[in-house]
Amino acid sequence: MQPDWARSDRTTRLLDNLADDVNLLPIKHQKIFAEILVVRLFLLIENSLASIASKLLCGAPYLDHSTPRRLVYARSINHARSMMQTHGRSTPLSNLSWTQSKDIRNNLDATLDRTDPFYTTILTYSDFLTELRYVRNHIVHANDNSRKNFQKIVRKHFGGLKRGMTPGLLLLTHRLGPHPQLKKYIVSGRMLLRELVRR
Repeated sequence: MQPDWARSDRTTRLLDNLADDVNLLPIKHQKIFAEILVVRLFLLIENSLASIASKLLCGAPYLDHSTPRRLVYARSINHARSMMQTHGRSTPLSNLSWTQSKDIRNNLDATLDRTDPFYTTILTYSDFLTELRYVRNHIVHANDNSRKNFQKIVRKHFGGLKRGMTPGLLLLTHRLGPHPQLKKYIVSGRMLLRELVRR
């Protein structure tokens, strides 16, 4: 787990420092830069979830030295991923998705005991994962479906739709508190990753 946390720690600190420097850029570039940072954060979380879950099934202890409550014993990362797709399933999962709480829990449904702290952490951060995914998807896809989901986030924070609101503007706004939403996402992502490895 230590390499996963070291990577998460290093990357979230870098993203946080970059977020501090957004206002040094020309205004026309600030929104794009903020969006790039969120896409990078999302990718870090997605890759870390897959790595941590696989290592747990291989028996890697958490960083507090506690032991994962495995239902299977995987020999390698690839074996762990294969077991997540097939073990105890009448229909194998064609692929493993690590972008929303429901899918993450489903990936581990027959391989990790539901009393394991990994589940608790994913449930605790379920709303954050959904919100980050909706914002990221509208940055990357910008289609009708991603727009509808992004508008849910706008309504959540502003009480209604805001004309001209884009992911970049949402990320940079100070109307939701003393810190821009971008910084809040980075801090929440760091907390999620720290709790996942029980650092």
